[in-house]
Amino acid sequence: MAGTGSGRARKKIDIERLVTSKGSQGGQISNWEVFLPRIWAGVSNLSGNERRSTNSGGEVAEARTEFRIRYRIGIDTTMRILYSGKVYNIRHIKDYEEEHNWLILTADTGVNDGR
Repeated sequence: MAGTGSGRARKKIDIERLVTSKGSQGGQISNWEVFLPRIWAGVSNLSGNERRSTNSGGEVAEARTEFRIRYRIGIDTTMRILYSGKVYNIRHIKDYEEEHNWLILTADTGVNDGR
């Protein structure tokens, strides 16, 4: 498979999922927990831009990035990726050539912390 081989997966990422539990007062508490720790990934920066964060002004920098990992079951778009000190929200998951060998995770940064 050209361009997606394991020799290109040189970066380590964590994939986290949001877990909700009951707090000591009976309310719900949401926390991120590691779903897949320190897995190898290929990383390609696709685009970057700035957008308005509110109607009254302010801008937020966004970056769209593609992560290529070995095929794993259970990853979905409610999860996020931690890479190089940044949080990336998973937006799209593609089973490369539908062969269950590689997943391509398209993710972006932004202000919503993966939620």
